[in-house]
Amino acid sequence: MSAWADAVRGVAERAGLDPRQITVEPMPEFALHAAPHDTADYRAEDGRLTIRATSPVAASVALARYVRETLGTRLTWQRPRVNGGVRALPDASRAVVSSPHEIRYYLNVVTFGYSTPFWGWDRWEREIDWMALHGVTHPLMLVAHEAVLAETFRRAGLSDAETAEWLGGAAHFPWTFMGGMHSFGGPLPARWAERRVDLARRVLARMRELGMTPVLPAFGGHVPPALAGPGPDDVHSTAEHPAGEIEWQGWRIPLLHPESSRFQELFATSAQVQRELLGPGSGYYAVDPYIESVPPSDDVGYLRAAGRGTYRALAAADPGAVWVLQGWPFHYKGAFWTPDRVAAYLRDVPADRTLVLDLWGEHAPLHTALLADGAPLAGRPWVWCALHNFGGRPALFGDLRGLVRDVRALPDGVPHLRGIGLAPEAIENNEVFYELATDLAWDDAPRSPDDLDGWLEQFVLDRYGLSDRHPAPGGPSGLDGEQRANLARLALRAWHTIYSTLYADGRTRSIPTPVIARPWTAGLPFPAQRSAGEAISGGTTAGGGADAGVGTTPDDGAAAETEPPTPSSNVDAENDPAIAAALPRLAEAVRELTEVRDNLAGTTAGARAGTAPGTRSERTPSTGSGPVPDAAREVLSADIAELTGHVLAQGTRVHVRDILAAARAGDPDGVRAHMSRLRADLQELDDLAGARPETRVATWIDAARAWGDTTAERDAMEREARSIVSVWGGQHNGLHDYSGRHWQGLVRDLYLPRWQAWADWLADAAVRGPVPPDSDPTALRERIVALEETWRGARQPGTA
Repeated sequence: MSAWADAVRGVAERAGLDPRQITVEPMPEFALHAAPHDTADYRAEDGRLTIRATSPVAASVALARYVRETLGTRLTWQRPRVNGGVRALPDASRAVVSSPHEIRYYLNVVTFGYSTPFWGWDRWEREIDWMALHGVTHPLMLVAHEAVLAETFRRAGLSDAETAEWLGGAAHFPWTFMGGMHSFGGPLPARWAERRVDLARRVLARMRELGMTPVLPAFGGHVPPALAGPGPDDVHSTAEHPAGEIEWQGWRIPLLHPESSRFQELFATSAQVQRELLGPGSGYYAVDPYIESVPPSDDVGYLRAAGRGTYRALAAADPGAVWVLQGWPFHYKGAFWTPDRVAAYLRDVPADRTLVLDLWGEHAPLHTALLADGAPLAGRPWVWCALHNFGGRPALFGDLRGLVRDVRALPDGVPHLRGIGLAPEAIENNEVFYELATDLAWDDAPRSPDDLDGWLEQFVLDRYGLSDRHPAPGGPSGLDGEQRANLARLALRAWHTIYSTLYADGRTRSIPTPVIARPWTAGLPFPAQRSAGEAISGGTTAGGGADAGVGTTPDDGAAAETEPPTPSSNVDAENDPAIAAALPRLAEAVRELTEVRDNLAGTTAGARAGTAPGTRSERTPSTGSGPVPDAAREVLSADIAELTGHVLAQGTRVHVRDILAAARAGDPDGVRAHMSRLRADLQELDDLAGARPETRVATWIDAARAWGDTTAERDAMEREARSIVSVWGGQHNGLHDYSGRHWQGLVRDLYLPRWQAWADWLADAAVRGPVPPDSDPTALRERIVALEETWRGARQPGTA
């Protein structure tokens, strides 16, 4: 008990509290009837906080509740500490919090590519604290798995050079792990494995100290071609159990059949290596052999044997193992995964040794069709998850009422539900959605959508230090009750607008940003944007097409193509007209939040109240002047910047349409004039992003370069960092700009030059008369590709 009590006090200390004022005790047995799973209570008297809990995670949740209810501070990604110092903890009567969910799952495999690939211990420590304070019990932990695979392949006889080439770069490794790609990016630094294993050990140790059960990766059968043949003593003929092949985005990956001796041997080796490097297993293992690929055979016998062989290897490595598998393939490749194939795949796997993640529960839930009584996976434990974010793209959205409705409906009569989770592709965005989702795992959250208004009101007041329950440390000072109430009304009015537009009913898909749409033809790029989360149909292109052989990878440059790549296949399809209609209201919300922030400073109240609507200073409020911002003002500034960025970005859609209209009319001067307006808005968006380190591409690149020891290693890491947020893989893949961001350095140095090249091409063509939609785009495409490759291959100033 004392060990995990110390762990909880460590969370408190890092959150800005004095751990000497906090006592953590086990929950008495007589109190455990409050909930079937985690329960905690807290009370504070005479400056001392006492927490009683069934686990360190529950204790951490109680700590977060105390901070929120008595100090008026919600601990979030943007605000991880109680700033300003707390000399004496306020008294609080006993309060109880409990969860009906045994499992609270967290993270997506690809989060380790879009958000965490370059994190060091400091950032991981902060994230683990966030997990504890938000009640996470089962976080996915992929750090250092590339080191496990490298050693596994080495013991199987593969050379270090072949292994390094196959594994590729750091940010793209999650797709190598799932069998989506290989041999892209890199090479990894010489000390990468050593440093990552050290980091992974620290991450796992802290997770376990806090009572979490890490979900660890396990071998899925994806191997380099040299290891794809049958083992020397394979009892199965290659005709019965061949090493098949799967395809994803043009990459072709050999896949061992799980019942082959080669698969069983490599699985056992991988499990042994993982134990040697990272310590004992956790009992929960993620294995997803076909995440977005069609299996090598559609025969139900093949699929049944594949599931049986995977579980046999897993159980041999850890007799108590639970196979954690994403339900994503059954949605993404739904045409292949017919009910009989889904049922066959897991037919010979014990139900209680599986845990199915219903990955996109808030938009495309699978539990009714697959997990209910009589469905193909009936009887299997499962977790409802919200996926929400794709690729880390800048989108403010989320159906908050739908989230409450869906989660609150789960415990009542839903068979075999083990918990709820979050599986975002990228994190540190849309905090209101993630705070609500994690709150909903506990019994003190809204019980129905009708209760959401009260929750949202308190969220806003706590977020900005405006709660009248207790003045928040690090919040506004020198405000009397009337001033505080006036600012609270203003903030809530702004958030009513935000909630009723961006987070309204049905907003389960991201709002596309025109800024990152790739100009590729003489037509609008927007209609070509596909819906994220839906499979890319059609063939593949050069470097990995239908005729490519085993191990072929998409090229890293601009080689010839057999068909044009899918243009702008990176974001959701063009959204409904309500998004554009809401922009004036959202601009007003920006002005209201700016007034709140400036009044918190006590020196700039109403400084821009008389600014004429539509002027640049009105649209992009400054970061204020006067004293160094306190925590509340920093959060306000971040919210203002995100909201302003949304308004700016959505407004550029008009300029793009006007450019094309002028080209259709044969008006080159009109093309240039509208491009001038677009350029001004993009430069403004870039300046806005530059005010915060988390929205500068330089911050991302610096984190990547920090993992290299030599100039060559640092340069390779920078290229990897640039690739994932721009071209992604090769020029001819369907994920171009999939992870585009409104970051300083991306907007000004990549997106703006692309739009400029498009406008210049159209203007030159318009000199000769109206530009038809079917104009030959060859020259434009060559210019766009050259710009992208130049940006991807660039080096950050001062890093030579």
